[in-house]
Amino acid sequence: MKKIIIIIIAALMLVAGAVVGCKYLNAQVVDGPGMVNEVDSLETDSVPLADDGKHTVDYIRQRVDGIYACYKNPKYDEAGLRLMKQRGNLDSVYCSMRYKALLAEAEEMAGDDDIVLDYDHWTNSQDDNNFTYEVGRIDQITDSTAFVEIYGKNFGNDYTIVLGLYFERGDWYVDDFLSPDRKDGEKEYFRGYIRDRLKEKGEEVNLSNYAE
Repeated sequence: MKKIIIIIIAALMLVAGAVVGCKYLNAQVVDGPGMVNEVDSLETDSVPLADDGKHTVDYIRQRVDGIYACYKNPKYDEAGLRLMKQRGNLDSVYCSMRYKALLAEAEEMAGDDDIVLDYDHWTNSQDDNNFTYEVGRIDQITDSTAFVEIYGKNFGNDYTIVLGLYFERGDWYVDDFLSPDRKDGEKEYFRGYIRDRLKEKGEEVNLSNYAE
């Protein structure tokens, strides 16, 4: 009888140890002893999953809606132009560190001779006085990445803005502004811009610091 009790206790301890060693994502075990890590291949830098509810569709929707809050109930000046934060301010507060580093490098290469971004990527337009939006589809959530579709309307035109999010500093930040088919993004454009400028100067092209 004592042997049976000892065996049961040992088995329970093994199960408890296995559970402690597992990671959970969307209420599913994705990594643990003897299991294959199933994190999305788009993820490039993993962070421990925090038990803070921030890796849910509802929270991400709330976060993105807060980022775009300045586009709600807009005020206008005497010329009819929207009074709101400028793109640079939104970039500084809500973009990921690696996105900002890459943009800063491209802008440094441009100097006073060129403008790297001549439009507002938050609204995907140059004139957004009539811009309204809705936070749409949110998917491919991993511990450090997610995608969000913004359904925008501007001057009677309907279109989609795709944000690539990155989890860092305890929250979600915009890591890229992508085309609707997600094949291209601004970060790839920045890399190409930097490469071209370096080649023009006859300098070695090395973007390893900005590789994903």
